[in-house]
Amino acid sequence: MGNKSPTVTVSMTCEICSEYYTDPLMLPCLHSFCKKCLIKAKEKQGSADTSLKCPTCDTSVNLPDGKIEGLTQNLWFEHKSREASIKKKIDSKEAISCDKCSVDDSSDAAVVYCCDCGLFLCEHCKKSHKRSKKKADHKLIGLETKESVELPAIKHEAVYCARHLDQKLTYYCKDCNKLVCQICLNVKHKSHNYNDYLDEGDTARKALKESVASCDGKSAESCQPHCLMTS
Repeated sequence: MGNKSPTVTVSMTCEICSEYYTDPLMLPCLHSFCKKCLIKAKEKQGSADTSLKCPTCDTSVNLPDGKIEGLTQNLWFEHKSREASIKKKIDSKEAISCDKCSVDDSSDAAVVYCCDCGLFLCEHCKKSHKRSKKKADHKLIGLETKESVELPAIKHEAVYCARHLDQKLTYYCKDCNKLVCQICLNVKHKSHNYNDYLDEGDTARKALKESVASCDGKSAESCQPHCLMTS
């Protein structure tokens, strides 16, 4: 029987605020922090400085255009933090307000969580949700259960550009190693080597699978970097 791959646990909380990541950005040293936390760290350091010291390892990072917004978004942390935050809410068994009603300043208690929409819904909103043809097959998790809930993987929603808030990230710039929107592509990355993000994702997944497969028969220590990337 072959050796089992080592279990790698990755914290989904920011080292600065100790909360689940909110809009996590990744520094070149591979440490990630909430966007708001990095902005505060930059303000303390001095607005005239175009670099930033990593709060964890003190590595000096040159900021693109001297702005925090130019850093790479850590999309994996963003999705995993959201999953962990939602599961914690459900498992806490505390009263949760309906996400639909809260828009109208109401405080109806949620009775289900929609895994497809990522919303907590009260009884009234749950019924209207089920009546919708587009949402009739959505997976709803009841909040009344006393047992721990196994939350399905949350569907990845479109991710928007930190600079142009109404623009989706649809391209991958190979030269800058980051996702960019159409405006960023036209303004700053037009002469760069880029590709559609879906095509690039397929290529990266294939390369990663081949890399992981090459670990077969090697020691757990030599496989750890690959295990970390695929956990």
